[in-house]
Amino acid sequence: MDLARSLKGLPPNFIDEEKLIELKIEIMNKILIGLLLLLSSFHVFAQDGYFIKSKDQTDIFIEDKGTGKPVVILSGGPGLNPNYVYPIHENLSANFRSIILHQRGTGKTVMAKIDSTTLSLEKYIEDLEALRVKLKVDKLILIGQSWGGMLSMEYCSRYPEKVEKLVLVGSGSPSMNFASYFSDNINGRLLPEDLVEKPGMKRIWPGYFYDRASAMASKASTDFTKLSGQPGINKIMVGDYAAKEKQRLANLGNYKGEAYVIQGHQDPVGFAAYEIKSAIPQAKLLFVSQSGHFPWLEKETTQKQFFEYLNKSLQ
Repeated sequence: MDLARSLKGLPPNFIDEEKLIELKIEIMNKILIGLLLLLSSFHVFAQDGYFIKSKDQTDIFIEDKGTGKPVVILSGGPGLNPNYVYPIHENLSANFRSIILHQRGTGKTVMAKIDSTTLSLEKYIEDLEALRVKLKVDKLILIGQSWGGMLSMEYCSRYPEKVEKLVLVGSGSPSMNFASYFSDNINGRLLPEDLVEKPGMKRIWPGYFYDRASAMASKASTDFTKLSGQPGINKIMVGDYAAKEKQRLANLGNYKGEAYVIQGHQDPVGFAAYEIKSAIPQAKLLFVSQSGHFPWLEKETTQKQFFEYLNKSLQ
């Protein structure tokens, strides 16, 4: 469902706040990163990791690789298995202690049930706090991709004093405004042959890329039946994110630390970079040339520029 089209032709006061949130949730099921296992070599979860106990005693799986300063990678969705960020994890582990937090219901963090009592922004923030305590650091360095960037901003809005640095990669905005244009940008890139596929991620996959050849190569090697974790996560978490928008926007200004926004020049959610900078004025915008939503999956020159930006932002 396309949010922008769904609102056309309706009276100005027709959509109340609750209905608008429902529509945004539907569009989010088609957007963000909700996408990848990407390369068949990443279909099996890495083995280096351990569980930590969150505040409510939920076991949260942590992948931990490399030595040096810890950096925490938050993947997208919400509700996506974290396999697709392994190329980032591998690259960073050469110079940092690279850590992936398997968010609730994804990867090896398996929940007994998925509902609003086990999933909420509050619970996700508690999971990050449990990780911070485990790492014995006063402040976290957060690398958030797509939804992971949005979650990073939520944590930062609540605990600005506990964030050393924000690195947001292809992130949505701190508001839900981006949902009104993200889908249009994706659909506008699709060719007639893409539309032969059944509705779903496989159909719109090429719309996330700048380079068509890279899109088709990764599409061929992606198992779209294994993209997501446990069912129901997306709707719950997007709804909670939308509901907390006003508070988040009000509090993000309290963060005075470093922030970097790494965005593809052709990322369907690219304009969100300016929305982020509006909320975090000190954020530095780094645009990757000839890149869509996943710069590390584009052609080689694009990958090189992305990893240069990523490592530079962590120095």
